[in-house]
Amino acid sequence: MIQHVQAWVNFESKMEYHGQEANPYPALEHIRNNIETLTDEQIQLGLLDAFTRTRDAHTFMTLAGPYSCFYVTTGIFFQFIDGPGDMIQDPTIVVSKPVNREIFDLLRNTAYSRIRVGDQLVSINGLTFYQWKNKHRNVIGGSTESHSQRLALKYLTFRYGSYTPLPSEDSIKLKLKSRNGIIYEVDALHMSKHRYSCWEYSSKLYTQLTGVNLDIHLENTVAVRANSHALSTTTVDDHTTSSQSTMSLVTPRHIRKRDQNSQDQDTGRLSKRGLRISFYQTDILELSWTIWKPDSQNMGIIELTSFGCTSRKTNTQKIPEGILEVERLLKTVLKNTNSILIDVREGGGGSMDFANGILQLFKSDIEPFKVKCLINEVTFNMFVESPIDLKSSRNAWLKTPAGSKYSLFHDFTDPKEFNTYDPVYDKPMGVFTSGNCASACEIMAGTVQSYNIGTVFGEDATTAGSGAVVWSLDPELIFYDSTDFKPMPFKKELTSHTNEEFYNKMEVGHRAFIRNGNRKGRPVEDIGIVSNVVIRPQLEDIIFDTTDSPQYNFIANYLIEAGKRPAKTV
Repeated sequence: MIQHVQAWVNFESKMEYHGQEANPYPALEHIRNNIETLTDEQIQLGLLDAFTRTRDAHTFMTLAGPYSCFYVTTGIFFQFIDGPGDMIQDPTIVVSKPVNREIFDLLRNTAYSRIRVGDQLVSINGLTFYQWKNKHRNVIGGSTESHSQRLALKYLTFRYGSYTPLPSEDSIKLKLKSRNGIIYEVDALHMSKHRYSCWEYSSKLYTQLTGVNLDIHLENTVAVRANSHALSTTTVDDHTTSSQSTMSLVTPRHIRKRDQNSQDQDTGRLSKRGLRISFYQTDILELSWTIWKPDSQNMGIIELTSFGCTSRKTNTQKIPEGILEVERLLKTVLKNTNSILIDVREGGGGSMDFANGILQLFKSDIEPFKVKCLINEVTFNMFVESPIDLKSSRNAWLKTPAGSKYSLFHDFTDPKEFNTYDPVYDKPMGVFTSGNCASACEIMAGTVQSYNIGTVFGEDATTAGSGAVVWSLDPELIFYDSTDFKPMPFKKELTSHTNEEFYNKMEVGHRAFIRNGNRKGRPVEDIGIVSNVVIRPQLEDIIFDTTDSPQYNFIANYLIEAGKRPAKTV
């Protein structure tokens, strides 16, 4: 555990931007010093708290089952929209979609029946959103304010036992304002769901270790001890991966199976997204495209939901194929557009090489982000004594002057392999980000900005500020440094026959991103990429069933004007 944080490269950044509140070491020392007297629950939740308060999206721990088998939801979803108040201290937040039909049917005789899309969130348990977020900041996390806001909005709807403590109260009190100005209150219930396969494996192990049988009466488990209203439930084995598991919904009076039709489904080459705008699928799962108003604004949109670059055919990462797919789009269906927008608002992490490769299609001679690591015994074992020659990091470690805390800045991507694609599109382009844009997504946005390739548009003031190379404990850290890192206990017992994993997991950000171009030398962590233009959706985008988008309209017009300026050099 201590070795894990000794490889953590962002400690000083967290102290600078978040203070001692983000320091995990006191909590870790307390756990280590009292390991013999603490219960398993105290150890697990203590470790979770220590890592969450670091506000580092790349350095975290997830809990094991049975606790992690459960999550709760209020069934009410929210979204930020454009409003008169300050984006940070007084954001405008509205209900973004109808209450899930399953939940609505269960609670139709409560204030849930009053909730409508577009109703504005006024307060949470008597606090403004900003006050509520700050009260729970050590549980919510977030490197930048924009990132923390996005995480808080999710936390308001969902709380997953893998990542956060399950609630100690049965409900939260929401004050909402209807579109005609009527203020009303809703006791938003925390309704439990659980993964059957997770429960099956972890409760079996629990019984083997303690001799105590955990039955499926959810009120009897630590995981849902707050849900005193929970009834017993029956579920069926789903025989699917954890992301598709059948869940049981537990409410005060009814139990029903989740409505699978409510989930997004890939049903063909044409997919519906957001405002009923049609996006066309590609051979890469995370990549789709469309042309926005081809007869007028004619803006090509490439949407990336992540930088995983997963082949639709093989379900494996295929980076060269992904870059060539983008190149094909730019040379064919998007060739005659007036501009290109790469929409990465949902884009989290993924492949740095995928992000870098796409940008080479717009500009040549780009220098990739550099990285730095800590200089200590653990990183020596990771990078210098590694079983695979990590040449760049090894050389940087060895060339760093004695007594230095950090290594010299060095390349993560070999420069010889970097500029391997030629530019194919020289008209205006932009990227569209949000506070969810992290890691590889920030490499794309940061490079576009630093090399004046295009404009960084954002729904938030900045991106997530989560800039680091991440390795998981198993397999990467154990593979690269088997001296300091060992497998989690009960890995075998908490891995299903379909390779679902229910044991504790850890990841660490071990090499920090350093920006390039005209921002050369600047970090990404806790700062993010500042938006050149901030544009949030309008209320009309949310409440009307429309194929129009003021956001896309604004961006398309902005890029048309950019096209009237002197052409950029590629």
